[in-house]
Amino acid sequence: MAQRDIIQTEAVVLRSLDYGETSQIVTLFTREKGKIGVMAKGARRAKTPFGATLQPMAYSEVVFYFKPTRTLQILSESTHVESFHRLRENLARITVGLRIVELVDALMEEEDPQPSVFALLVRLLRRLNATERRAANLWPYAQLRFARLLGIAPSIERANVEAVGDEGLLSKANGGVYPADAAPAAPRRASRQALRAYAVFAKADLDTAMRMELTPEVRREVEALVRDFLRYHVEEAYPDRSEAVIAQLTRESPPRPAGSS
Repeated sequence: MAQRDIIQTEAVVLRSLDYGETSQIVTLFTREKGKIGVMAKGARRAKTPFGATLQPMAYSEVVFYFKPTRTLQILSESTHVESFHRLRENLARITVGLRIVELVDALMEEEDPQPSVFALLVRLLRRLNATERRAANLWPYAQLRFARLLGIAPSIERANVEAVGDEGLLSKANGGVYPADAAPAAPRRASRQALRAYAVFAKADLDTAMRMELTPEVRREVEALVRDFLRYHVEEAYPDRSEAVIAQLTRESPPRPAGSS
């Protein structure tokens, strides 16, 4: 008979799927077991004991029955460790939060504990919940920090960044920034402003990254640089499912009153 253990651990909810009339299949990123799938029986009932602890981005303490031979574990308890209640207050936070948990879901292997990735994920969600401005800055910062933990850290050299003129190059191979006359592997041309901002996201601490002011044009360019760098290394594993969800949320958002800011 296969051994069954009772596991109690912290977890962040990555995604959930309705199952049957009352249950949910939930993907968790746990501190102890890494990424796992669990069956939450009765999670959709009006008086569910799980409450809001199984929504994507929730940071919870969970108890589940673990069998190594079973694809889905059985969840028995889930309570908030921290209630990130502000994450869902506006579209900017929702957008970044969904992208971050989707990225972790895409890049992490099943049942592969990664304590440093778990700690970074919680830190990012905690900061996102607390931030008042520039929530979008967390997205490029998060991607480049996860890349570093996975062994594909951008190779940023200050002299090369300072040598960039009006335009320069990103090497998708090593994530480095180079002047336009250089010949790095897998180059991608970009503006000086975008390349410098990319270098800050890759090297600076979180407080510095959150202070950066970017124009919409530069932000789009930076996000494209980060995306292309990660896609070069993880290929089809790079996620894009949340973009469709966010587009739907945007379409469903009511128009803002005239004169509102």
